[in-house]
Amino acid sequence: MAIIKKGILGPIEGPVSQVTGYIRLGVPVIRKKREIDPNRPRSEKQIATNNRFSFAMKFVKPATPFLNVGFSLEREEGQTAHNVAVSKVLSAVAGVNPDFQLRYEDLLVAAGQLQEALNPRVEMTTSRTLRFSWEQPEKQTYVRSQDQAMLLAYMPEEEVAFYITSGARRNAGQDLLEVCSGKPGQVFETYIAFISDDRKKISKSTYTGQIVIA
Repeated sequence: MAIIKKGILGPIEGPVSQVTGYIRLGVPVIRKKREIDPNRPRSEKQIATNNRFSFAMKFVKPATPFLNVGFSLEREEGQTAHNVAVSKVLSAVAGVNPDFQLRYEDLLVAAGQLQEALNPRVEMTTSRTLRFSWEQPEKQTYVRSQDQAMLLAYMPEEEVAFYITSGARRNAGQDLLEVCSGKPGQVFETYIAFISDDRKKISKSTYTGQIVIA
């Protein structure tokens, strides 16, 4: 049963025959129900598309809180940060079904107009700590010096992400990210971005390379 909360001219919320009304990002939407024949086999292209999406979600799911911040300012009307994140990850998926690979060096985990990290680096200082460092821009303003680091490390083998979205100030030049104690040979794919102190600006992320546990 559908409900018209604001009278006959108001938006519909709920199912009506073959359509369903709902509010998405403050905008009334009506969607037609999909008619699916359960006996109709899926095409190879459909299977490949579904598998590619499932592969991308292996990265998206554990990193969702970080990605929701990273793309919070880059979404268009009718989009969510999650929509943008999934699109960015899918664009970095290479290979042919079922042998997909993620091009980590091409993957964005944040986007915006803020100044990016200058010559960032990352190293493992202990079995549970990654140290990210970066250089200070010349003639840096006080406002930019107060930007905060956003750090992300992803373990493909375990499909686990470690991150912080409000790290050290840009003028600190470094920050630590705590991770799990993995076994020798395990890999971390790492990224850095910056977010302004008022949360109104975000930088494009930078891939800081791969760390292998010795």
